[in-house]
Amino acid sequence: MKLIRIMVLFLACFCFRAIADSDTDAILLSTQTGIKTVTRINLRNTGVTIENGDVWVWGYRGRGLQGNGVKNVHHNSPPARVQTFVDKGLAITQVAAGRYHIIALDENGDVWGWGRNLQYEASGGSLTTNTYVLTPVKVLSGKRVIDIYCNEFTSYALTANGEVWVWGRGSRGEAGINDKKTKNVVQRIPPELFGGDRVRIMGVGYRSAYAINRAGTIYAWGEVVSNKFCPETKKNCTYSILPVRINNTLVQANSGITSGASIKQITGGQHFMTYLTYEGEVYGMGSTKYLADGKFDPNSLEEDDEEGWVDGDVDDEADAVAAADDAKDEKNGEDTRKDPYYITESPIAIIGKDAHDEKKGVAYSIYCRFRGCVAITKHKSILTWGIKGTSRLKGILYNRNKASVAQRPLQGTLTKIDGGRQQLFYWNEDGEVYGVGVGSYHKFDLSNSSRRDWGDKRLDFLMNAMHAVYGEDHVLGQVK
Repeated sequence: MKLIRIMVLFLACFCFRAIADSDTDAILLSTQTGIKTVTRINLRNTGVTIENGDVWVWGYRGRGLQGNGVKNVHHNSPPARVQTFVDKGLAITQVAAGRYHIIALDENGDVWGWGRNLQYEASGGSLTTNTYVLTPVKVLSGKRVIDIYCNEFTSYALTANGEVWVWGRGSRGEAGINDKKTKNVVQRIPPELFGGDRVRIMGVGYRSAYAINRAGTIYAWGEVVSNKFCPETKKNCTYSILPVRINNTLVQANSGITSGASIKQITGGQHFMTYLTYEGEVYGMGSTKYLADGKFDPNSLEEDDEEGWVDGDVDDEADAVAAADDAKDEKNGEDTRKDPYYITESPIAIIGKDAHDEKKGVAYSIYCRFRGCVAITKHKSILTWGIKGTSRLKGILYNRNKASVAQRPLQGTLTKIDGGRQQLFYWNEDGEVYGVGVGSYHKFDLSNSSRRDWGDKRLDFLMNAMHAVYGEDHVLGQVK
C-alpha cells in the first residue's frame, strides 16, 4: 500500500510543482534546481536516512535507536529499516534527531518518536514513560504537521496552521513556555507568545529554537547566542524561557533582510545561529569561532577532535555528560558573549554580496548542527564552514586553516544529503552514497571506524543492505 501512496505523491508533485510551496513540501523531486534536506540529524555516532519512504539506521544503535524493539544493536551489524513503518505501510517524509532520540513525520502529518526518553523527548509522554522507547510511538496525531525539529533533548513540530508543539527537556528554556520544566506531555506554545500570529517557519540550534510568524517577526528562545537575544528586562542572560523578539538585532543595513519575511530558513548550532534569505544569501550571528568571517582565531584550541565521542553502552552516560554540561553552564564564569571579538554585534554575511568569500547568493538550502553548517547550492554543490582550527577533522568538515567557506569536491551529481554532529553523508544520481567526518561506530565501514575525507570510497555496505530490500535496479538516494 505504501508504494502506491508514494507513486501518487510523486505524480502529484511532478504535475503541480509550479504551485507547490517549497517551504512546506516534505517530499521533493530530484528534478528541482535545488535540494532541501528532509533529515535534520544531531546524533553523535549514528547514521539515519530516508529511502523509498523507509527510515534506515546504522552505526551506533544503543538506547533503542534502531527502533525495532531491542535496546542495543551492535554497531557492526548491517543497516536496517525501522520495521514499524514498514509493517504499517507508512511512508516517512522527514526525520529529526537529538543526541540520542529520533522523531519521524509520516505521510499523514503524524509524528512518531523512539530512543532515549529520560526527558520524554522521544515519546512526549504518549503511551510510555519508559527511559528508552524501543519501537516508535505516535506522539502527535491529526495535527497536520509539516516540519519537525530536535535540539539535544527537546523535540518540536510545526503544523500547517502555524502552531508550534514541543516536548522534552526545558531546563535551558528550550520549551519556550515560561518555565524550566521538562515537558512530559506534548504542549502547544501559546500563539500569543508569537504575537498572536501563525508561525510560518521555525528552526533549532544546539539548545535553542527560532520561529518567524506570518507578519515577519523573528523569535528566539532557549540558550542565547548573544546577549542581544535576552529578554528586554535583562542586559545579559544564558537562556530565555520565553520567545524573544529579535528583529531589532537581525534587521540591519547589511543583514540581507528587511524583516523575517525575507528569511527562507533559520537554524543554528552551538553558540551560533544562521539564516538563509530568499535571495540565496546566508548570514550568521553569535560566536565568531563558528562563523566564516575571514578572520582566523589564534585562540582556537586544537583539542583531539574525537576525544569524548565514545558512546559505549552505559545507560546513564549521556545523562552524566548532560548534567556536567549544565553544571558548567550554571557557573558564573567569564561570559565571552560580552566581548565583541568573540561575538558578532549584528549578522555577518557568509554567502552573498557582502561575504568574505562567496559573493553570489547561490544557496538553496542550509543544514547546521553542533559546530558548523552546510549550504546546498542551486547548482547542487556543497559549501561548508564552521569551527575554526587546523586539525585534519576540522579541515574535512569545515575548512582547515581558513575562516572561510569551502566548496567540496563531490563524486557525481548531488541528490540528497544526511548528517550528524560530526559526519555527513551525500548521495548522487548514480545511487551511490559517500561519508565524510568522524567514522566512529562503523558509520562508514562495517570493518573499521576510520574517519573519511571527501573523495574517499563509497559506503557499499549501506548500498548493499538497501539493494537487498529494493532490488539491484532500484537507484538509491533519489529524493521523491
